[in-house]
Amino acid sequence: MSLKLEEAIRKYELLRKQREKELEELKDHYLKRVTEIIREILEALDELERKEPPKDVDPHLLSIALRERNAYVSALRRILGGINSLEELERRLGEISKLHVGHGRYLIALFKKDVYRVNRLLKELSEVYTEYTLKLREISLPDLKIVGIKREMDELRGRISQTERELKALVEYSKGLGSEKTSEKGELEPLEEKENELQVRIRTLQTEIRSKASKLQKPLKRMRIPEASPFLEDTSYSLRYPEEFLELLKMVYPSLDGKSKKSADWLIKNLPSKIEEINTLKEQLETVRREIESAKSASRRSEELALEVRRKISELEEELKKLRSHYRSIEGELAGEIKVLERILGERVERG
Repeated sequence: MSLKLEEAIRKYELLRKQREKELEELKDHYLKRVTEIIREILEALDELERKEPPKDVDPHLLSIALRERNAYVSALRRILGGINSLEELERRLGEISKLHVGHGRYLIALFKKDVYRVNRLLKELSEVYTEYTLKLREISLPDLKIVGIKREMDELRGRISQTERELKALVEYSKGLGSEKTSEKGELEPLEEKENELQVRIRTLQTEIRSKASKLQKPLKRMRIPEASPFLEDTSYSLRYPEEFLELLKMVYPSLDGKSKKSADWLIKNLPSKIEEINTLKEQLETVRREIESAKSASRRSEELALEVRRKISELEEELKKLRSHYRSIEGELAGEIKVLERILGERVERG
């Protein structure tokens, strides 16, 4: 036959209360015996203190014996006077033992019968306490912690379950972040391609304009006109100051011929539209770059969030590992406590 754990605990609690009552009765019984013995010892000490020493004793020996008697009686009264409980007796037994062994040989020589009477009572006092401790051990029950352990295990199971749920949710969230990152990358690639296309188109237009303009450098240089100096220093002047450059071309146009005039005709005809296209493309490029920066910023935030989530996942995994290890540890404690409970009740206990 076996008992369910809850039933076994109730049975143990009933037995423990019964034993507590028995322990109180045991303590009262032995405290009375101890008190009676101490009373007898104090009476014996009174008699020893009043006892007349033998006659015809060497005065020097008598003086030493009387000093020993005073010290012995005084010390024992001090020790015994502080004993009002069995716990206090336990603390004083060491002092009593030392005094019992260390009293003077001259004292015994002159008051042998009285000292032996005290010694016999002291021995009886020690034996009574030993008897008490043996019976105490027989009656006392170990302080089982089953209820506390079960409560802690229940709390741990709750924490483990909660941590597992949090971990699962974070892992799923982490997967979602991975999908978002892939999506962000998919959004960024076409923007970067667009950026590259715009840059190539802008450079192509600028190169075309500078190529046409460079064919005018030699004829303008020969003309030695001050207005041409900025352009002669850098052909990009035609891109940076297209209106001024066109004014310059119109001014020198009558002096141009051949290929120079053809280049000037092309520039006068196409430069405004080309510059307008370049400006439009630059605006588009700026817009695309802002979109790229926004996408990269979002990607950085996503990466930071992903790192934080991975860190939290690691923390939860470590916490879960510790919780499970602690649970196994106290599970072992519970098994040990149940074995003790089985020995006390003499019945098999099912943990349930």
